[in-house]
Amino acid sequence: MLIEREKIDEAKQKLGDKTADIIAELLDIQKWDERNKKGLCPFHEEDTPSFIYNPKNQTFKCFGCGKSIDIIDAYMTTGLTYIESVQKLFEATHTNYSFGEHRVKTQPSYRYPKEVVCENKDKVYAYLEKRGISKATADYLDLREENGNIVFNYYDTSDVLTMVKYRPARKVNKGEPKNWCQKDADTTPLLFNMNRINATQPLAIFSGELDCAAAVEAGYQNSVSIPLGDQNTHWVETCWDFLEQFEQIIICPDNDESGTKYCKEIVPRLGSWRCKVVDVPLDCKDANEVLFRHGKEELMRIILEAKDTPIECVSDFSDIQNVDIDEIDGVKTGIKTLDDKLMRLFFGTFNIVTGVNGSGKSSFLSSLVCNALDEDKNVFLYSGELPNFQTKNWINYIFAGQRNVNEYIYDGAPLYKVPLDAQQEINDYYRGKLFIYKDGYSHKASDLLKAMESTCRKYGCKLFVIDNLTSVNLECNEQNKYQKQEEFTTDLISFAKKYNVAVVEVIHPHKIETMRRLTKMDVQGVSALIDLAHRIISLYRVTSEDKRGVPKQKGDGWIKEPIKYDVLCDVLKDRMLGYEGSTVGLFYDRPSRRFFETEKDLDRKYNWDQKEYKGDLPYPPPQLHDEAEAEVFG
Repeated sequence: MLIEREKIDEAKQKLGDKTADIIAELLDIQKWDERNKKGLCPFHEEDTPSFIYNPKNQTFKCFGCGKSIDIIDAYMTTGLTYIESVQKLFEATHTNYSFGEHRVKTQPSYRYPKEVVCENKDKVYAYLEKRGISKATADYLDLREENGNIVFNYYDTSDVLTMVKYRPARKVNKGEPKNWCQKDADTTPLLFNMNRINATQPLAIFSGELDCAAAVEAGYQNSVSIPLGDQNTHWVETCWDFLEQFEQIIICPDNDESGTKYCKEIVPRLGSWRCKVVDVPLDCKDANEVLFRHGKEELMRIILEAKDTPIECVSDFSDIQNVDIDEIDGVKTGIKTLDDKLMRLFFGTFNIVTGVNGSGKSSFLSSLVCNALDEDKNVFLYSGELPNFQTKNWINYIFAGQRNVNEYIYDGAPLYKVPLDAQQEINDYYRGKLFIYKDGYSHKASDLLKAMESTCRKYGCKLFVIDNLTSVNLECNEQNKYQKQEEFTTDLISFAKKYNVAVVEVIHPHKIETMRRLTKMDVQGVSALIDLAHRIISLYRVTSEDKRGVPKQKGDGWIKEPIKYDVLCDVLKDRMLGYEGSTVGLFYDRPSRRFFETEKDLDRKYNWDQKEYKGDLPYPPPQLHDEAEAEVFG
């Protein structure tokens, strides 16, 4: 449940300077000066009052420790959740607002966890005390105890208990599980403590529940922690609407390699313009260790002094790290020989795929998408010419393979279909991983880029496929179309670098008079596209004449050797590794629409398909021999 910020601001204005007296009473502020609205800070020890009320924003701020608090924060210190605190504010100011159902379970099929009821929390209290966390903080965060384990209750923004996690209330021994979720209950990647967060104040995100508890102990109550480790970022999409409320977000990663990688991934997705990053001291691994080693004031200081993320458009030369190209992550094509040459389509790059109609672009792109999904890399796909259902059908064929394709005879010719049960299994396995631009939506370049950015930030997509440039509305005319092509391409490159993703765009070639293999100069459009691309891959469908070859008259050799393959994949440009001019030969299987190099490749089982098979492939790998089969390539 999200509450409009304007309504909260309206209620605060109605309450006016009464706010100061209410907060002073709730927090029991000592040496309270009612006239000047100041007193001793309740969050750290001091002798001279520095906790001062600002009537412009109805907020107290301590000029000693930096702590800031408003009326909602004050209400929450009494044990209320965020919604309950806003309700109390609205009641006090007679602000009309419909909160709907509170604490109501809204997902009928979801297996909600059972509430853990405990009579005492002695082991939890004792363990947390060793880590510098008080009973008051444990109670505030609703930490509980079961069988000697700490219970972490995850509530949604309507205060519904939605996930329960555990960890031992002691030092975890090497090899034993550190965290686990409640058995026989579903899990949703929510943020811990998100139901006690003031949406009008900066949000601090920590990597563990005890780091969040440490921040609350230090006085920074607007703290949450991620649920399932810093390499699992599904909480971004689950909590997207909640996160979008905040004008400022403070990230406090663990001080290790995993934390650095997480920070690099999460800051662009949450928005670098509003993110700050906490600089954890070198002698500490995380926020809880800062509390233990250096105390509350030091932890509060590093949170409040979190650093702005750098200006995106410039880097200090000395700060640029050397990176070996084999260390750069990316997406493999799934074609072994091609991947041996290219390694992968690296994140941060812009890649062009070209070829005449019927050369195999649709199969190549679908294979690329399927392989990326099996590498657990989410994908965004824009298909400007094919409707969504046809794009999905093509991908289903690749995923299914011959083992899961049935043959029918239609009008005397074979027709292949993926059975419904296989389609459903594919749907279930890859749900939340592949996002296809909807039919009927704007084809404007600006709208497409916005969709790409939103999908990247919310769902963490790492591969972006645009099929094809011709179908994108560049909002141009004959006089400026080449300028607009270049602008769109530079926008795609900037997007790839900013979000560390791989972008693949299909660009058709110029019309050619005779069927031949392409060069990079055949790519349609302004020459800048060729110059800007990191890689250009061209597909050429081998003709019947190519397969026969041209023998010498005396029969002792070939003028043009026969080509045994169905498609040639030419690397026309490779700025990354320099394999420009290299070629990979591929066979094509019509029932599954797969490219393959060996029968083992053709029989590949994608991750969704865990069934055991016996015997040979249902259909023998075919050879293409006539022009009539061009339509199967797309």
